[in-house]
Amino acid sequence: MIEGEKEAREYFYNKEYERALKIFVECGDKYAAGLCCLLLKNKDEAKKFWVQVKKNSPAARFGLAVLNMIELKTDVLPSFFETRAQLEIYLNLFLENNLIEWAENLISCCDFLYRANPESYKFIARALYSNGYFDLAITFCKKSLRLFYCDPEAFLILSQCYFLKNDLGEALDCINRVLNMVYDYYPAIIFRKIILKEIEIKKGEA
Repeated sequence: MIEGEKEAREYFYNKEYERALKIFVECGDKYAAGLCCLLLKNKDEAKKFWVQVKKNSPAARFGLAVLNMIELKTDVLPSFFETRAQLEIYLNLFLENNLIEWAENLISCCDFLYRANPESYKFIARALYSNGYFDLAITFCKKSLRLFYCDPEAFLILSQCYFLKNDLGEALDCINRVLNMVYDYYPAIIFRKIILKEIEIKKGEA
């Protein structure tokens, strides 16, 4: 890691984007500098950084596609792997930084992103779940499961959403489906125990 970049990353994770930007520029990390600019709501500067490195940076290419999508433009289709690696990151960053309109616009491009990677619905669901949007996460999990019915990870996310909505019956049903598909899927085994424990607590309170 280039000297100073560790400090810049710490500033970034603490949402001190101006400080992080200064160091990333000094280190020559143009992708990270562009990302800081974007989170500072300076889309034009972000684009300038990313255009310079897009040839050799899949992350920058996806960033440029995101700049289009948050303007509801869908003329630059990212690649399968760019979408897999980056979609959740951007959606999480937008939600964590209260850039709700950008998040909504990115999500509204889900059918376009599906053309790049059919798992995009699940990636969106996972980001929504992580940020507490459980009803929307359920909607996108179901969209994903209509395409990939035997996806244990999507059923796990669905189970977690139902659990946090206190719908323990649906949560248990979804987690049982996971284990019927993959009986030794460790996260599902652990989560099923959590659900059963909560069911017992609720019975005791009744």
